[in-house]
Amino acid sequence: MRILDRYLLREHGAPFLLALSLLTFILLMDKLFELINLIIGKKVPIITVLKVFGLSLPYIVAMTAPMAVLVAVLMVFGRMAQDNELTALKSSGLPLLRLLLAPLAAGLLMAAAVFLFSDRVLPEANHALKNLMMDIHQTKPALNLKENIFNSDFPGYNIMVRRIEPGNSRLRDIIIYEQTPAGSPRIILAESGKLEAVIARSAVRLQLVNGQIHEADPRDPGRYHRMSFRTHAINLPYDAGQVAQIRTARGDREMTSAMMRANVARIDSAIAVLATQLAGTGDLPVWRRDDLRQEIVNRTGDIRRYQVEIQKKLAIPGACVVFVLLGIPLAALTRRGGMGASFGLSLAFFTLYYLCLVGGEELADRQLLSPWLAMWAANIILGSAGAALFLWQNFELRWRRPAP
Repeated sequence: MRILDRYLLREHGAPFLLALSLLTFILLMDKLFELINLIIGKKVPIITVLKVFGLSLPYIVAMTAPMAVLVAVLMVFGRMAQDNELTALKSSGLPLLRLLLAPLAAGLLMAAAVFLFSDRVLPEANHALKNLMMDIHQTKPALNLKENIFNSDFPGYNIMVRRIEPGNSRLRDIIIYEQTPAGSPRIILAESGKLEAVIARSAVRLQLVNGQIHEADPRDPGRYHRMSFRTHAINLPYDAGQVAQIRTARGDREMTSAMMRANVARIDSAIAVLATQLAGTGDLPVWRRDDLRQEIVNRTGDIRRYQVEIQKKLAIPGACVVFVLLGIPLAALTRRGGMGASFGLSLAFFTLYYLCLVGGEELADRQLLSPWLAMWAANIILGSAGAALFLWQNFELRWRRPAP
């Protein structure tokens, strides 16, 4: 029996690595176009773009590893069914359930590895990627701008650019609404311009060419000023302290499970204090009571988001076990061990799994489902279906005889 277990594990190795590589490449295709645009269109150094690529990989791998397990199981057991190896093992008195042990043990080990990867490596990679993208946008401030959309990242300024030249990030047809201290807005129009970072002054300099400045006289609203210019420079400020705070702060996908549980405990304590204030005295004005209730609702929502993310870190690795349980009876039924058939069937089930995951997350955020049930519903449904199929196959309700 140990020889059989080693044979099954050895057969899974190559299909798993091949599926993991192909699936990761497929999901990276969209990111690759974005990275190529950074190199060619935005002139970002290749070394920096390679760092972005490397830091984007962990998220993709965490998603594709369970899927690769399903592909490998379908390929191995589909080939065995197609070559009548399963029928031969069944004829020798070996139940299908016995064949589950080695793949299931490997699935459990893979689930543990994916969890540790998702809980320890992925948050650090996401945090590093966020800070790297901030560095890129700081040295290439034009990356923050989108064509035909007003940008309000700079305090006191709303900027819209009609066109951004891909080769040199030069801005064309610029409209700027500047809020002046007097309260009346100043409108600046320019044919072209370019953004340059001025790190020492904590500012971004916008060099404008061929434009006009329109402004109403704050002392006499009936008067109107218009000034034309050949060149005009604006230092667009940004809050260095706020930037530093964003760099150190971590979102839920940049935290380990322990970090999120600690945050949940702190928020629970804060909610208890707010609830005490709300119930402790009857002389609070109505507006203050409404504020307290609103704050409790908001903080409860924060707790739900953390709880959903914690359960997701467990549920996605758990899919490695679920897909082993589902894949073996499916392969025995379909009797197809080719790469194409295995990928097609896997994509169908993983799409269903992903839709359940996204839908469950939305329902949990709206407090319509518990975080645990929302994240584990897909595993429960597919795992139950796999168990039912497995029992059906194991008790020989639908075994095919070898071809004559």
